[in-house]
Amino acid sequence: MDLSIIIPVYNAAPLLDRCLDSIFNQTTQYIYEVILVDDGSTDNSIDIIKARKEKNISLYQQRNSGPSMARNKGIELAKGEFLTFLDADDYWNNGYIEQTVSFLLNHQECIAVTVGQKHIAIGKRPLYCPVLPNQKPFVINDFYSFWALHQHVGTCSTTMRKETVQKTNGQRTDLRVTEDWEFWFYLASFGKWGMIPEILYISDGGDVTRKEGWLKKMQIRWNNAPSVEEWQKRVIGKIDLNSESYKKAIGIIARNLCYCQLLSGRIQLSRNEALKYGNYFTKDAIGKLMNIAKYSSFTWYLLIKFLQYREHHRK
Repeated sequence: MDLSIIIPVYNAAPLLDRCLDSIFNQTTQYIYEVILVDDGSTDNSIDIIKARKEKNISLYQQRNSGPSMARNKGIELAKGEFLTFLDADDYWNNGYIEQTVSFLLNHQECIAVTVGQKHIAIGKRPLYCPVLPNQKPFVINDFYSFWALHQHVGTCSTTMRKETVQKTNGQRTDLRVTEDWEFWFYLASFGKWGMIPEILYISDGGDVTRKEGWLKKMQIRWNNAPSVEEWQKRVIGKIDLNSESYKKAIGIIARNLCYCQLLSGRIQLSRNEALKYGNYFTKDAIGKLMNIAKYSSFTWYLLIKFLQYREHHRK
């Protein structure tokens, strides 16, 4: 078996067939299996899976435990030399399997390879990541500096060597926000990554997101966002946390965690994070506001109230 494709499923009926069709319509010489881990769906997702006629598809059902637990179960069940994740509301363009598996077979020094992505959000122009015109596939010299520039790894844009993934013990199940980024940062400490700068992964789950209730979903994530120190505990001792490339990368993570802490009302923790990591925050409007407000407890409190109002009245 060349590749195991792991798909967490939770109430994904509207887009599940689109996801599966994008796999089974791939043109490839490689042998693959599709492992669907249903995370306690209450819609007809299981019926859709059981109605599929493909033989290289399997279903595992578990109580609702979150996507990390579902992906870890898929890793446990996988038989392939390589692994990849795909969310049930996203899909791949033709060539994903052929190109990623071929790359890893031809680059034994790499433990993972990621592809170009297109992210479609409600009411916004599509975001392409990374933007690297006229580039051929290549080996990334420094994962963290490259990530700081491009945020090039999507949840479902990466194919990995199973033997390396098994060394990580999978994704952390205690994280409810940025759990995928934590996993990529940790995985990168085991070896080099490759990059295929062609749009082969499409993130487009808007219909499911609206159905599930965006604010309710995000409030759970905000409330469970850890401190930066807790988030990065698996890479401590494995990489140089004081390198400039890592500082730039962790600054982006810190800005997102700080935002979640703000939205959940954790005033002191969020301000401490901004004071420590603010110089490396993303230079977007919110990151700039955080750096202006962080020097005073009063302005920090005002920022919290503004952002809470903004999110709860988002259209």
